[in-house]
Amino acid sequence: MTRLRVRGLAAGYGQTEVLRDIDLPDLADGQMLGLLGPNASGKSTLMRCLSREKRATGLIELDGLGQDRAGSRRWRAKVAAMPQSPPAPSALMPMELMWSTARALDLALSDAELGRRIEAIFEATGLLPVALAPLHTLSGGKRQLVGLALALIREPDLLLLDEPTSALDLRWRLVVLDLVRDRLTRQGGMAIAALHDIDLAARYCDHLALLSRGRIVAAGPPAEVLTAANLATVFQVAAEVSTRPDGGIAVHILHPLRDDG
Repeated sequence: MTRLRVRGLAAGYGQTEVLRDIDLPDLADGQMLGLLGPNASGKSTLMRCLSREKRATGLIELDGLGQDRAGSRRWRAKVAAMPQSPPAPSALMPMELMWSTARALDLALSDAELGRRIEAIFEATGLLPVALAPLHTLSGGKRQLVGLALALIREPDLLLLDEPTSALDLRWRLVVLDLVRDRLTRQGGMAIAALHDIDLAARYCDHLALLSRGRIVAAGPPAEVLTAANLATVFQVAAEVSTRPDGGIAVHILHPLRDDG
């Protein structure tokens, strides 16, 4: 059953059009969509439109509720976003930030229930040892994990992740995306992640949307989207695409294409 539907989405800044005619694959419970594209392709703007931070036209519908009909508070209860930039270095501790965020959201939890939820999120993200350390003492990767923890605190129906692994080393990239997939399996809901790593997108996402200059070039299952022709069009690279023994897709980037322009 479809839970998220996006059709004909358009957005811009002033007179500059950034997104046009965006149709995303429908998402059902437990599914993850990956957004791929070069810098300035519109991925972050699209994420801001979905979170309602940026005004857009077209249809954005979650569980039959149109974004244009939902009040801001109701939409925020259903949708949580992990921003591209991690929380700024400061004297605040991750534990303090989590409690203050939860109180601002007015979650219907007792202090004991909220404490258990925060502890479980910190344990899953590996933040428990630094929960009482000032943010300015943490690496960019650790602060990025704090940003993920803040998005998870409300247990949203739709989790938006804008470059969630950009500041993380290889192991923690896998840990974070494993965590997101595990959450979708255990608790339901959906996730949309803007990613640069094509291999991670192919491995973890049920659907992909390939963007270029604010348009959808291809959208659907990874095997349909990640073709040599599509990668050449969008990223200007020559690539070989093969099927792994487990049935997944492996992409091998060979070389940049010659710029004849």
